Amino acid sequence: MQFFHSIILGALAACTARIQAFAPAATTPSPFRTQFNSRSSLNMDPQDILSSLFAGDEGLTESAIGARREFFLWFVGASGGAGIARSQFPKMYNNVKNVNALRDEGPTLGGETIGLNPLCGYPRDIASSDLLKVINNPKSIERIVTDGPKENYLAQRGYLCYDAFVAGNPGCNPLTLRAVFDTFATSTNVVAPDTAQRLLDEYKKDPNTFKNALLESKLKSFAAIGTLLFLLGLADVLAFNGAYRGWFPEWPGGDHLPAGLIDPGLWTIPQYWI
Repeated sequence: MQFFHSIILGALAACTARIQAFAPAATTPSPFRTQFNSRSSLNMDPQDILSSLFAGDEGLTESAIGARREFFLWFVGASGGAGIARSQFPKMYNNVKNVNALRDEGPTLGGETIGLNPLCGYPRDIASSDLLKVINNPKSIERIVTDGPKENYLAQRGYLCYDAFVAGNPGCNPLTLRAVFDTFATSTNVVAPDTAQRLLDEYKKDPNTFKNALLESKLKSFAAIGTLLFLLGLADVLAFNGAYRGWFPEWPGGDHLPAGLIDPGLWTIPQYWI
C-alpha cells in the first residue's frame, strides 16, 4: 500500500510543479470556490491533495458530496471491469496468433473451398473435403471425450476440450479442426459434449450450415468485446464526471469534453481543486 501511495504522491508532485511553472502568479478565487472553503492547489502540497480525495464532507454542498460518492462507485466498477478485460485481451491475441499459425499446418485434401466469410478472421478458406472428413468422423463426441486427454478439471468432468477434439480426429487438417471447434464455443476451448454433438449432426445433414454457424460464432465474440469496451468506456466517463463535479466543478474543460482534456488540458485541473 505504501508503494502505491508513494507513486500517487510523486505523480501529484510532478503535476503541481508543471502547473506552478506555467500558471499565473495569482488567481482570484470565485464565490463558488470560497463557498467550499477552498485553497489554491497551486500552493498545496501533494500530500494535501491526496488527503483531500478522502476528506470528510464538512463544508461541501450536497451536490459535491453526491458527486464524490458517484465517482468512487463508478471508479471501483470500472477498475473491476478493466481487470477482467486486461486478463482476456492477451488470450484473444494468442488465439488469433494460433489460428494464423495453422494456415499451412498439417495435411489437406485440397479441392473446392467452402467460401468462408472474411469476417471469420481465418488466414485462408477451408477445403470442403477437409470439412467433410471432420464432420463424418465415425467417433461420437462422447467417445472422443472418453478417449481424450484429461488435462484439466473440466475435461475430467466430461466436457469436450479442444485438445481432445484434435486427438479424436487424427490426420485431419488443423485449421479445419479449429474452425469446427470454434462453432461449438465462443472464445473458449471447452464446450458441453451434447452441444458439440448436436452441431456436428446438423453439419452432417447439411454441410452448408457450417460456414453460417462459424460466422455467427465470430460475430457473437466481436459483439461481446464491443459491449465490454463500451461499458468500460461508459463507466470511465461517469467516474470522471463524478470527479469533475465533486472536486473541480469550475474546471472549464468539463463543459466541452472530451476536447477539454486537451484544451485547457488535464494538467490545469489542480488550479480548480476545491
